[in-house]
Amino acid sequence: MAKRSSLFSTLRKPDPAPEDNPPTASPEPAQETAGRKYPIASTRAGKRVAGVYLEPEALRQLRQLALNEDKTIQELLVEGVNAVFEARGLSRIA
Repeated sequence: MAKRSSLFSTLRKPDPAPEDNPPTASPEPAQETAGRKYPIASTRAGKRVAGVYLEPEALRQLRQLALNEDKTIQELLVEGVNAVFEARGLSRIA
């Protein structure tokens, strides 16, 4: 049996025809996306992700705490990582 083509191959847009008069300047500066298919938020530049699996109730509680303190979950998790570092005599660098 022959392999079917990918569903995504039908969704790709064809390359636009080259224009005779291309624009001289783009309206917005291009973000550095070397080797990436998507732009990186400036707040995440140079950082790496660390994930955690939580019980559903723990996640609900974390969301509620973030809402109550008018913070993001990201801010609370960074605060928690820094607290772990501090408790072990390390610098708070998260």
